[in-house]
Amino acid sequence: MFANIYLNELDQYVKHKLKCKYYYRYMDDMVIMCENKEIAKDSLNNITKFLKENLKLTLNSKTRIFKDIQGVNFCGYKINEKRLKIRHTSKCRMKRKLKRYTRQLKEGKITLPEIQRSIAGWLGYVKHADSYNLRKSMFYIEG
Repeated sequence: MFANIYLNELDQYVKHKLKCKYYYRYMDDMVIMCENKEIAKDSLNNITKFLKENLKLTLNSKTRIFKDIQGVNFCGYKINEKRLKIRHTSKCRMKRKLKRYTRQLKEGKITLPEIQRSIAGWLGYVKHADSYNLRKSMFYIEG
């Protein structure tokens, strides 16, 4: 919650001063989609300066400019110009979790409603992406 309060000034700056139409931030991670590399570089320089002068913050070493065809990892999704996919690591993590749940259920360490809540949460998360085939193969469900 602190990140949302503290970085609100940055959100306002990026949206209203820089006029970035496609700006997304979750906690301290952000993505900005720009029309071309020059606009991206200019936006990055302006944001770096704003953060330093106004919020006494610096961007970390992971900050990069990507081509749209490469896609970018953000909040567990792989985003590119054509689609939103679930990151491979997110899929693997859920598969491991399902195996663990099966074992824990047999051992009586977890209840079925607990498992159902966890799965429902994950399904809600992956439904935002192109994940129909993933959901169908993992859970044999429609929609």
